[in-house]
Amino acid sequence: MAWFVSLSLVWCVLLLMLPIDPDYTSGELLDHLESWRTSGVLYRELSPEAPYRVLNYPPLVFVLARGLGLMGMSGLLAGRLINVLGALVLVGAITWWSKSRGVNGARLAGTVGLMAASFPVLYGFGGFRLELWAAAGTVVGFALLDRGSSRRAMALGGIALAVACFAKQTQVIPALVALAWVVSRRRSMAPAALTTFAGSGILGAGLITQVWGLEAWVHMLTYTVGTFSPANLGFQAMSYLAPWAILFAFLARTAYVERRTSLSDIVFWYWCGALLWSFSAARLGASHAYFLDLHLATVMWVGPRLFDSSGAGRSRSWGWLLVLQVVGANVGVGAALATNLVRLHAVQDDLPGLCALLEGQGNVVAEDVGLVRACGHAAVIHPFIMSSLASRGLWDPTPMVEDLRDGAYPAVLLPFDPREPPERLQVARWSPALLAAFRSAPSVRPVASGRWLVQW
Repeated sequence: MAWFVSLSLVWCVLLLMLPIDPDYTSGELLDHLESWRTSGVLYRELSPEAPYRVLNYPPLVFVLARGLGLMGMSGLLAGRLINVLGALVLVGAITWWSKSRGVNGARLAGTVGLMAASFPVLYGFGGFRLELWAAAGTVVGFALLDRGSSRRAMALGGIALAVACFAKQTQVIPALVALAWVVSRRRSMAPAALTTFAGSGILGAGLITQVWGLEAWVHMLTYTVGTFSPANLGFQAMSYLAPWAILFAFLARTAYVERRTSLSDIVFWYWCGALLWSFSAARLGASHAYFLDLHLATVMWVGPRLFDSSGAGRSRSWGWLLVLQVVGANVGVGAALATNLVRLHAVQDDLPGLCALLEGQGNVVAEDVGLVRACGHAAVIHPFIMSSLASRGLWDPTPMVEDLRDGAYPAVLLPFDPREPPERLQVARWSPALLAAFRSAPSVRPVASGRWLVQW
């Protein structure tokens, strides 16, 4: 628990001192927020003219961040502080749910502290993210449905599950799992949860349509579907499933031993639903956030058993395996966060020189949207989502390619040499037509922080 608190605090504070976040997506979120603040448009209709971007997330976190921004702080700071608040709500929800299930003392501290072994949990704490609010709403909803003994608690649980979906629409999957459990195990109280979930969903959808029109649903539904990629699922599984393999095995073993009760336990339902939903990471662009619910459900199930001083449910050999698993995962997460901080400090040191290369330009073409915003510019394109739309025939990159070759964007900043064969990440983030345009530019030269300046 002490390690979890210390690591979270150090990570958040050190990120707060930097002008950019480590995550690609946070740069896009910041660009959407800043564009909304200046243009008044959040869900912009996709057109043949720049900027080329779409917002494939619901508006809840953006509304919170913009509200905080009214106090005069920058969009980046507002987004980070809102995210930290979401992290606190999530930790509080895990703590309250565990405590309400009879987990106290060292078992409770160990259960909450086990989150320090999760990269999806810790990595999201410091930057401008939205999945922590989504997960927090889901956990609160599950907890209320699990421990609630009245229809009022069930109704509040349904509302919490719906709110989570307005932070990230994919939370509808664990929400349906929770509601299925209520229908199966607490049928007499199920109508309260179902009614408030449906009612909150209809009300929220109506408000979104009223404020942003049908274009918001085009962004969140039509533009969100990704490109199938089993290779990405394998890569993500090795990154976020394999490091917790022993914890997952221990969970499966204890669930089998306790099978008379586990099949009726909402935490086990949460875990099974999250495990199945994690396979949706078989698409380009999926990353650690797709495994967040799975890690949280594992914490809820494994923590109380792992830190039970009586040793019930585990042999000596299991005990040593779990010790190695937890210690190794904690060290690994700490090392990953430290590596990101070192990389970001290097970019910060080079930032004045990088920004000087873009001086005099309005909108800038770059892969790192957060870097563009740190230099005081707006981004011409959010490359990954537009590449996905191009592959599905929903966006034609030809006008942008012509603009590049006509010198409309004098300089492009890339974290790779476009003259070399593109790697997996670049293939996913840039359409073939744009990669070909970069490769044929008359001037390509390396600059600071492992980046290349492409000029016409």
